[in-house]
Amino acid sequence: MGRIYGGSSSGALSVRGIFQTGADEHGIMLVDLLLGLALALLVIVSLQQISTLLLNGYSHNSEQAELQYSSRMALDCIQQDIRTSRDFQVNADGSQLIITGAQGENICIYTYGGNLYRRDVSTVPVAENISAVSFTKTGSRLQGKLKLHSQDDDYEVNYFCYSRVLQAQE
Repeated sequence: MGRIYGGSSSGALSVRGIFQTGADEHGIMLVDLLLGLALALLVIVSLQQISTLLLNGYSHNSEQAELQYSSRMALDCIQQDIRTSRDFQVNADGSQLIITGAQGENICIYTYGGNLYRRDVSTVPVAENISAVSFTKTGSRLQGKLKLHSQDDDYEVNYFCYSRVLQAQE
């Protein structure tokens, strides 16, 4: 029968037998240790690279979601006001939208400091990360463009919206 290292004639394992080396194996444990450390370092570096990639992907997706949410909030606000408006006007450079609401109130939509504001309600921004807006009026139709910006991403939304009240009058 072949000899099993660490075993004894009684079948019990002996710790001394596991670590016994032959005469030609001196220093092999140091090489094994260095090889093990090199492999562990390779695994750690690989895991660090993977975690960095995952974190960057999460940050990018989070910024994209935030920009999409801001654009959706801005569009919902503008479209609801336009659809129920009695009339609306755009200033000369197209950066402000002045809406005459269903009750005759004036609503001004504009950007300032990277935020979109609706002046009649409060000074709390409707949407954030808006770098620019432009409005164009054609009859009862409003054509708009929103440009959004975050640290790494730019996002642009073009839209059309019609006033139901003005359409009925045309």
